[in-house]
This record gives sequence, C-alpha cells and structure tokens, in this order.
Amino acid sequence: MERLKQLTEKLNRQTLEGASKEALLEIGFDIIRELMVSEKPVEQETRVQDQKTVDPETYVGTVQSLNDRLNPSVPDLSDRLQQLRQDSLKSAMGINDRYIFMETLFRGDAHSFDTMMGLLDHAKNFSEAESIANQYIRSVQDNLEQAAEVEKFYGLLRSRFSSI
Repeated sequence: MERLKQLTEKLNRQTLEGASKEALLEIGFDIIRELMVSEKPVEQETRVQDQKTVDPETYVGTVQSLNDRLNPSVPDLSDRLQQLRQDSLKSAMGINDRYIFMETLFRGDAHSFDTMMGLLDHAKNFSEAESIANQYIRSVQDNLEQAAEVEKFYGLLRSRFSSI
C-alpha cells in the first residue's frame, strides 16, 4: 500500500513537472504491476486531506488536462521538413517534378536544366534566383498545364529562399 502511495505521488509530481509521455507511462505500468502483485485488495482512503475551496470562475481554463500535457500542439514531421531551408533546389524536388520541369519548362533539354539548377543553388537571394530562372525558362505560358508547372517551380524556388 505504501508503494502504491509513493508511485501515485510520483505520477502526480511528474505530471505537474511536464514529464515525457514515456516516463508517465512507465510510472503507470509500475502502478499496475504493484496492483497485480498486492495480495489484499486496495482500500480507498476515507479521510479527506486539506479540503480547499476553489472559485470555479478562476479555476476553469487554468489547468491543462493530461491529454493536453501529453499531446502539445507540435507540428508534425512533415510540417517541420517543409519549413526547413533546402541547400539544393534540385535535391528538394522529387524525381517526378524534375522530369516534369525538364520536359515542360526546358522542352527536354537536360543540359539547360542542370545548368540553371547549378546557378540557382549559388544564388544569394530570391530576386537573383528569379532573374536566373526567367533567363532560362522559355516562354511556356501557352497553355494552362504549363502555367501550373511554372507556378509550381516558382513555389519551390520561393521555399528554397524563404529563410534566407
């Protein structure tokens, strides 16, 4: 019984201190193991310790639930990876995007595509990269599909230079 009381106090203390999920779960498992090992049933305490009156007006909204403590609103991995600055524009795009950009924007000219990518990787800011891209990308706004690809390419270019 004393061990259960110690584990319960430890769980409460760790919860208030904002311990990790793993640490809280381990303490919970320890409590379960202790309950399974104990030979006599656990009796609930009948005495009330230090009753405190709480004004509901001030209390509501000030205490986080256990769920809120365990699951803070942290962006997931995909959000964090999208926000990271890419050192190379070519490595930031997938193989399908590279193929589509080369075929759509450069009419299959791989040498021009690779040359422009090398220059874009050495550009110092977005405006410099945009002027380089404008020199290399031929006039492809003749249909909506190509215009969408141009916009997608410039979106990748913006994300490459977003944190510089």
